Amino acid sequence: MENEPVTLGPLSIGQEAFGESDLLRRAMEFKGLEFGYLHSERSGASSQPIKEYTLDDKLLAVLASQGIKQQARPDCRGEIFTLVDKNPQEKNLDFAPSNFWNFELVEGQGRKFDLRVSLQVSCYIHLKKRGIVLRPVASGCYVSASDRLPNWRMFKALVESDESAPSIAKELALSDGEVLVTWTDLDLGGIRTSSDLFAEFSNGRRTIGQLASLNIVFDPPPYLTLWQRNQWFITEPAQSKLFQVWRQQLDDYRSSLIV
Repeated sequence: MENEPVTLGPLSIGQEAFGESDLLRRAMEFKGLEFGYLHSERSGASSQPIKEYTLDDKLLAVLASQGIKQQARPDCRGEIFTLVDKNPQEKNLDFAPSNFWNFELVEGQGRKFDLRVSLQVSCYIHLKKRGIVLRPVASGCYVSASDRLPNWRMFKALVESDESAPSIAKELALSDGEVLVTWTDLDLGGIRTSSDLFAEFSNGRRTIGQLASLNIVFDPPPYLTLWQRNQWFITEPAQSKLFQVWRQQLDDYRSSLIV
């Protein structure tokens, strides 16, 4: 017996309605990436590693030529190897730049450092760009840079030195630091969030908006709640169906109030 389709109210999940993690996974698969893990609720995801490099003298020279250079660490007594992106950084008044990688000694290997760098791809939904943005990540085995520019510079330098790098890595290296997978690329042109659709449905009527926030009338609920952290995205063909369902639910609620 076939499994019953999973639904969101009247909509079929995976066909008419998609959660954020489902869309992120779909974008990765479109680019030939294997899904890794969610960063946290509503903050994107990362792929599985796509390539790993061990930084030998040749690769360290390549990085140095791109402004990513070793920095002495007398405070660590020679037990940490540090690379710093010495190029200009994005300004952030609240935080110091996260533009360095620390590498530890390999246990039992004397003065040998674990200079492995793993390339991954992170992604997040960008509503204004109508799709999902992919960005390069270059992670060491200890402490790694988290800012966007250092990651792209390390990623780009390593990939451009490697003719056998995966195609998505080469595409990211040739980009300005990000690649967009559009809704159209994913055969989801016209997809919209449930909250955006409900704003159109309610047409500024405050009372209807208040009913939605109570989460007692509309199914599926239009807005995020404590119980529903994953925003839903509705395909264009299913949007009129959703409007009809919400309209019927609103009419039923009004009828229930008549004494």
